[in-house]
Amino acid sequence: MKQNVSSTRSKISIDLFSIQMKWSSWFIAIVFAIYLIVHGFVEKLDENFISFIFRSSKIYMLIIGIVSCFAFLTYFVKNGITRKDYYTGSVIAATLVGFSIMLIATIITSVLTLIETYTTISFGSAYIHFVEQNSSWLLSFVTFSLIIISYYVAGWIIALGFYRFGGWGGFGSILIAILYMSLTDLLWEGDLSHPLAALLKISKPTMSLPSSILGTLLLLGLGLFIIRKITKRIPIKLE
Repeated sequence: MKQNVSSTRSKISIDLFSIQMKWSSWFIAIVFAIYLIVHGFVEKLDENFISFIFRSSKIYMLIIGIVSCFAFLTYFVKNGITRKDYYTGSVIAATLVGFSIMLIATIITSVLTLIETYTTISFGSAYIHFVEQNSSWLLSFVTFSLIIISYYVAGWIIALGFYRFGGWGGFGSILIAILYMSLTDLLWEGDLSHPLAALLKISKPTMSLPSSILGTLLLLGLGLFIIRKITKRIPIKLE
C-alpha cells in the first residue's frame, strides 16, 4: 500500500513538473531574449542574467501557482487522486520547478561569463542589491530559488481562496498573499515592496544570511500548512 501511494505521488510530481517546466522553458527563453536585446541597446545595465530573470520569475511563479491550482486540482481528484496525494505531488513539483528555473539561469550566467573571458563581448556582472557582489553562484541560486518558490505558494493561496470560498474569500486570500510575499521580500530586501503591505508600520530589519534563509523556510512551511488545511476537505467543482 505504501509503495502504491509513493508511486502515485511520484507520478503526480513528475507529470506536474513536466507540464510546468514546458511553460517555464518558454518563459526562460523569452526573458533571455529580452536580456540580450536590453544589453544590446542599454549600455548602463550591469546585471548578470540570474539577477535579471529573478525579478520576473517572482511574478511568473505567482501566476503559475494560481493557474496550476485551477488547472489540476479538479482534474486529479476527478480521476481518483486523493487531495493529499495532489497536495504532496504539487509541493514537490513546485519546489523542483523553482530550483530548475534558477539552475538553468545559473548555467546560462556561467556560459555568458565564459564568453566574456574569451571574447570582447561584455555582459552584466552585478548581482541584485541584496546579494553581495562577491557571493558565490550557489548562494544566489539557493536564495533566489527559495524566494520564487514562496511566490508560487502565494499564488496557490490566492487560487484556493477563490476556488474554496468564492469572491470575498478570494479577495481575502489576495490580501493574505500580498502580506506573505511582502514578508518574504522583507527578509531579504529590507522593505515591504508591495504597496498595500507597505501601509503596515513595520521597521526594516537587518537580517543575517542564516536568519533570512531560516525565516524564508518558516514562511514556506506556514504557507504550505495553510494550503494543506484548505485542501484537506475542499469540495471539488466537477463542472
